[in-house]
Amino acid sequence: MTFTIRKIPPSSFWNLQHILRDYLLLSPSKKLYSLNQLSRVNHEEVYIKTFDGETLHGYLLIANKHSDKVAIFFHGNDFNVSKWYSAPLRIQEKIPINFLIADYRGYGKSTGSPTFQGIVLDAFAMYDYLIKNRGYKPEDISLYGRSMGGAPALELARKVKTGPVVIQSSFTTFTELAHYHFPLIPNFVVKNDLFNLKDLIKKINVPVLISHGSADRMAPVKWAYELYDAANEPKKLIILNGAGHNSLTQYFTDEYYDTLRELFLSSKFSS
Repeated sequence: MTFTIRKIPPSSFWNLQHILRDYLLLSPSKKLYSLNQLSRVNHEEVYIKTFDGETLHGYLLIANKHSDKVAIFFHGNDFNVSKWYSAPLRIQEKIPINFLIADYRGYGKSTGSPTFQGIVLDAFAMYDYLIKNRGYKPEDISLYGRSMGGAPALELARKVKTGPVVIQSSFTTFTELAHYHFPLIPNFVVKNDLFNLKDLIKKINVPVLISHGSADRMAPVKWAYELYDAANEPKKLIILNGAGHNSLTQYFTDEYYDTLRELFLSSKFSS
């Protein structure tokens, strides 16, 4: 998977903060990628209605063993679920937990156009779907935010009851992300109230796992340490040695899988 930073359009500066945030971070694709791996596992194709009338497309990936636990996988800023579904499948090879992975509006087969406010509404719709349509209890719903997906995961966790939260290869604030990739952007254009994960993570009180690749060039590993420092206890930080921003799964360690198993199935870290 890649983290796609798009070029700034030379168009209107109207509402430039929000234009930058949505344009730089949201890079949807309608392309259908291979579903060969998906066809070999137990899954259900799902369509989820949002509160403002959009329809999200995705998959409920069923664990190999019966489980009353589920995690929502909030994918990154590019591609769509036909590419991203392999990431939660890799985790399911080691851990018996169900996964819901659905596209944000404007991605894949989902309707609408992506905006930050929109993907937050999408996160609430996914959560609501699991409770009302699938009968899950709030405490049995974990959240897994990958890269940009850390933002909707934390926005959801601060407003509703959930199980543990995993933030993987994410960033601290939109301001820092924008300046990292575009150093000449003036300060007045980007503000910390846009995608401020460092502030959001202070407001949740469930177990949090921060994971990051040591060789990440799209989102520097120092941001993982900053998110960890800002998070409330109980929390844990795992740095995946040698991993960049893409293809993280090949760097997953026994410690990482063991920690996910404890979080997802018992909602706690071992002492």
